[in-house]
Amino acid sequence: MERSEKLSVVTVHVTFVLFTLVIIFSGAGRQSESPMHRQAEVTPPTPLPLTAPLLTPAASRSVTVRNGLEALPASLEGTTVPDGLAVTPDGSLAVTPQLRDVLDYFLSTLGEESLDTIEQRLRAYFASQLPGTAAREAGQILEGYMAWKRNLASRSEAGGVSTDTLDLGALREQQQWVRDSCHLYLDRQVCTAFFARQQVSEDYALARLTVVSDDTLTSQQKAKQLEALTASLPHDMQNNIAQISRYQELQRRSAQLRQDGGDEATLRKIREQWVGADAAARLEQLDSRREEFDRRMSQWLRERESLLGNTNLSRSDRQQQVEQLREAHFSSREEVRVKARERIADRS
Repeated sequence: MERSEKLSVVTVHVTFVLFTLVIIFSGAGRQSESPMHRQAEVTPPTPLPLTAPLLTPAASRSVTVRNGLEALPASLEGTTVPDGLAVTPDGSLAVTPQLRDVLDYFLSTLGEESLDTIEQRLRAYFASQLPGTAAREAGQILEGYMAWKRNLASRSEAGGVSTDTLDLGALREQQQWVRDSCHLYLDRQVCTAFFARQQVSEDYALARLTVVSDDTLTSQQKAKQLEALTASLPHDMQNNIAQISRYQELQRRSAQLRQDGGDEATLRKIREQWVGADAAARLEQLDSRREEFDRRMSQWLRERESLLGNTNLSRSDRQQQVEQLREAHFSSREEVRVKARERIADRS
């Protein structure tokens, strides 16, 4: 994979396939206090990658930190740090799955801030929230966690980009490698805690994909098996699935309405019935942002194709121009999505 991969986007093959089809159920990440998350509403799933590599960002900013929460990047506005820091009775750090949530919360801003700044934030946050011994232990875990993330970049991606080309065996092998590699950088206790939820969600994802791709099963048989798989999950994961399924059904109905020539007023009414007026307004804003990004992306793919086809330039010069123009056209937060779309376009 290439540089500037931001932690908050899914890796193209393994994580993209698993968690756009099945959704991440980790419960990790940002706890919002924004009005955007009130009431019984449905919002588009924004999965946090559980195994994304940690690479050098393309852009960064300098911030002086004291408690780790000063001048947080825009992507963290309206959120709070997950409640993941705890100590044992003797003052040591309590190693829990929620500790990983704290690390990922700050690391998700990679691309908006440099890795050095993020590390300074985390260490300052540890110092402000934990006693000395626990803060030092948290810092040691942070070092190992970042080293493990970097190591993920050395592994080739597995699987495919659709269920038609999916190699489930390769995905299982890669998942196991990711889990096992953790022990090279972190204590067994830490790895066990950090992967507790991830293993459940990934095993479920693979089991679900196995059922979906089994051509020997009828639609009714698939539905029954999928229902049983979901029922085997912890209650909070089942709730996540129900929420996301509701969102997906709303998206299906929205797409059908557009296909049938329905107008925006009718679409808004349907959304308001399903998720309320506030969430319906946010979905309209999301639609606008996606359409605007798709327009820019289509234009960029044509421009990139022309550049790469320019035989008057050397291969290295062509690639350099592509890199420069990509950075000019898109923000660092968009770069992972752009490169993923480029790779998909190159395969087609």
